[in-house]
Amino acid sequence: MARRVYGILIVIALGLGFYIYTLRESHSNVFMIITSGFIFTVLSMGVHGIIAHSLNPKAKGGILLYPLLMGVLWAFLFFLFVFFILPIFCPDFLIQQ
Repeated sequence: MARRVYGILIVIALGLGFYIYTLRESHSNVFMIITSGFIFTVLSMGVHGIIAHSLNPKAKGGILLYPLLMGVLWAFLFFLFVFFILPIFCPDFLIQQ
């Protein structure tokens, strides 16, 4: 059941992302940054939830590397968000004036 909930979170995040992407011209940059940040958070929760619930609880407790790998995965997702996804939503976000 938990995997289904996290899968639904991922689908909702992707759907909202596509919806906001199609309407990005009609909203301000501040709204787009805040909304895309929220969508990133929901997507990140879904990905981490699916991975966490796919592991055996006994094995997960004994894996010392598990928290480190989850942190690296989140950092990678954040890198993709900041340098690839956010400039698509707000093209002038990285331009300093």
